[in-house]
Amino acid sequence: MSDATMGRKKQVMGMRKIATAGLIAMVGVGAPIFPGVSFAQPAPAAAPSAQMASSLAPADKAALMKKLEDAKKHDKIARAGWSQEPLTQATYDTKINEIKALIEKLNKGEDFPLSDVDKAVASPGSAPY
Repeated sequence: MSDATMGRKKQVMGMRKIATAGLIAMVGVGAPIFPGVSFAQPAPAAAPSAQMASSLAPADKAALMKKLEDAKKHDKIARAGWSQEPLTQATYDTKINEIKALIEKLNKGEDFPLSDVDKAVASPGSAPY
């Protein structure tokens, strides 16, 4: 190659380096200008405290006791007459035991969250009602 050709190649290569450096600088300076997405989330609120059995008035405790007794009676009837399928029977047995434990706690004056009552009284997933 001749010296003139070499000179032009060096000049073109030098211009490419300058153009590349200029583009990188523009992107670096312009990046904060583009709208960004913030992934920050607000702080979670404090979880509401669960209502406890000890907070109930005597009349409400009596109503709760009746609700538990009715649920236990319903589950015993359902377990005996609804299905001979072992999973359904075992589920009713578990529910009956949970209800008995809650009745004992209520009779002894022990405290427990009322959400436990809702879970114990709810219809089991393996039964149609």
